[in-house]
Amino acid sequence: MNLTAKQSNRILIHKNMEPVKLENSVDIILTPQFYTFLREELDIKFAYQAKQIAASLFDDYIDTSVGYQYHVYKCDNLWCFFAYNIEEIDTFLESKGIEKHRVSKIYFAQQFERELSNPMSLSGNHALQSVDGIVTMVPKRFLAEDLEYKTVDTDKLNLKGGVTMGASLNSFVSLKETIILGSLLTLLGTSFIVEGNRIKSSIANEDAKLTMLIDDNPKYGNSMLRESILNKYKPIDTTERAKRQAMKEISKLLSAKSQLKELTIDKNSISAIISTQNQAISKQVSEHAKAKKMKVTATGLELKVEVKI
Repeated sequence: MNLTAKQSNRILIHKNMEPVKLENSVDIILTPQFYTFLREELDIKFAYQAKQIAASLFDDYIDTSVGYQYHVYKCDNLWCFFAYNIEEIDTFLESKGIEKHRVSKIYFAQQFERELSNPMSLSGNHALQSVDGIVTMVPKRFLAEDLEYKTVDTDKLNLKGGVTMGASLNSFVSLKETIILGSLLTLLGTSFIVEGNRIKSSIANEDAKLTMLIDDNPKYGNSMLRESILNKYKPIDTTERAKRQAMKEISKLLSAKSQLKELTIDKNSISAIISTQNQAISKQVSEHAKAKKMKVTATGLELKVEVKI
């Protein structure tokens, strides 16, 4: 199976699927074999609040010793919760020829349950059907032999609220944001290279002047004098390297939910003010920064992180 369409394709993922060969990015739709679904009526307003309690809702349904990720969205007047193990999914995708960097978005079959009032053939032995509003894997032996299975064009489905592979792997930065930050770091790296070349050129000029001075004044051609001049510029190179590393670590704290508000570069430190969307994100960013030995000061949903040079 070779998926090479210009538009992003969608692949329905199930355990009996054939291997695929990809030349472009795809969205994947997980069947119930790869997630556990719950639908709850909760007196809360926001999705991030629902996600905070997701783990406790699944206590009786999944093995809590396994690392699960959670996705939640509002469905009519209820909240739809999904628990899934991204490492299991990643391993399965690779076994079918789908590399993680090819995956744009992850969706769930439950998200098009209205299209499955009649069963959709999934493999030789199973069909996908909505049973009491919940998308279910149904053995074909339980269905009528002369049943005409429904065909669903997944590329035309209006699916919302997909998650990225990067976010599911507990990364602060999604693949798209990683590319953007990578581009920014490349620009910063280029500026440091230009500055480094300028400093190198300056050192070369000083070395040339030193050679001329030594030629005119041989008594100054001793190692102590040369060492003194070289030591004058060595700290500059060390400082620039430290700045580059500090910028790299700070960039890892940024995402769509934790944005850079202010950046200050001083002689001895680099500090950044990061605005976060909620307390949970603020806590994550703070813990990550402290793990990297950064000084963290919190003011509401704003964090000031500082790296000593």
